[in-house]
Amino acid sequence: MAAILSVKNISFQYPSYPGLESRKLLDNISFDLEKGSMNIFLALPGSGKTTLSRILSGLVPAYTGGQLSGEIDKKAETGIVFQNPDEQLFCSTAEKEVVFPLEAAGLSREEIGRRADMAFQKTGIEYLRFKNPVHLSGGEKRRLLISVLCATGPEIWILDETLEEIDILGREEILSFLKSSGKTILILTAKMLDVYKKYADTFFIYTDSHLKQFQIGSSQDFADAVKAGGFCLAEAMPDENSIRALEAAEFKNPVLKVADLCFSYPDSDFSLSIENFALEQGKITAVIGTNGCGKSTLSHIIAGLLPPSAGTILLEDKPVSSEKLNRNCSYLFQNPDYQLFLPTARAELEYGLKLQKMDSCEIEKRVQEAIKIFGIEHPDAPPVLMSYGQRKKLQAAIYWLLNKKIVIIDEADSGISSKEYRQIIEAFRQSPANPAILIITHDIQLAALEADKIFRMGAL
Repeated sequence: MAAILSVKNISFQYPSYPGLESRKLLDNISFDLEKGSMNIFLALPGSGKTTLSRILSGLVPAYTGGQLSGEIDKKAETGIVFQNPDEQLFCSTAEKEVVFPLEAAGLSREEIGRRADMAFQKTGIEYLRFKNPVHLSGGEKRRLLISVLCATGPEIWILDETLEEIDILGREEILSFLKSSGKTILILTAKMLDVYKKYADTFFIYTDSHLKQFQIGSSQDFADAVKAGGFCLAEAMPDENSIRALEAAEFKNPVLKVADLCFSYPDSDFSLSIENFALEQGKITAVIGTNGCGKSTLSHIIAGLLPPSAGTILLEDKPVSSEKLNRNCSYLFQNPDYQLFLPTARAELEYGLKLQKMDSCEIEKRVQEAIKIFGIEHPDAPPVLMSYGQRKKLQAAIYWLLNKKIVIIDEADSGISSKEYRQIIEAFRQSPANPAILIITHDIQLAALEADKIFRMGAL
């Protein structure tokens, strides 16, 4: 079958900037995508996956600069879902997000309505149609952007780590839809191989500037290439009994206790009700559940970012205000860009320590330690020029330095490898404050491996 997209000997390098010496990200790679096929491009964080996705979409180097060589032959239009969905969402409702490009294309009102109805039905998010994307979860935002592709109908769909923050059931629904869509799909990822093996026609593994292709994901050669590349094949899925045992676990001396908690957003039908919840010093609690069930809302309340409508929150057995919760909690948002605002990574790392009036020599010592532990590659570079995964690690390093009693890690695994995510958790576990750690995740295996207790919200 003829290729719908052909890449021949492409190489790319971004411009260099002060504090960030550029290196060649893609080096003489070639591959073809057959029409209607589902393809998985597997590469470690920082290797150029996102750059490749934007080259194929015509965004790089047009809007970034850089040196691109080689040939790309596309026989159809391309649509893309970014690694960070907030970079693509700008309308006041989900429906307007879907409708906007159709109106821009000059389609009739009847055709626009038909396509929008079809897109929401195919992706299973009709219930989000009139909600503001700002209020959606990370997984819901990604499903919305897939709806936009469904409505606009390009022949080639490029998904940059799109499924990592979609819940388990939603992930299977989306993959089944993609497989049956007849579109040419390219998913760029560093994990979830066992999930993709059920759907993919072709795997591409890119490591050390070499690209290997496999038609199926079950051969010994494939397994060997995965292992040699430093990727993690999923361990056996934990059985329901082990998950229920972790759900039943109790903390003897909780540092934080929540009872009869209620919360609702103004002008929204969403409501949260939590009868009992606890965190214990030195222990890890994993919160799992469907997209939109309230995991991040619960975390915002615990972090003092939202006041509850009703209920009791005790910190070290004393009633506590939202302000005091905030002073005692480090919260790593799903999107690191909400928390990065200074001109260099080093300035970000120093900022909180300077507010604590720490001695400059001690600040330098601790910042250097954080740079080493979290692998911050370009500490004197602006965060905006760092990869999404590097910004996630910078975000973790900042809050590790603050040494708070409670640490919340909200779906931080997008853009970093499973190994790096577990290293971040371990760094917080070993920090001097010995904090209570709350991780929000859709990775059941990670929850079973790392958590002392699992708290389940919604149906899985």
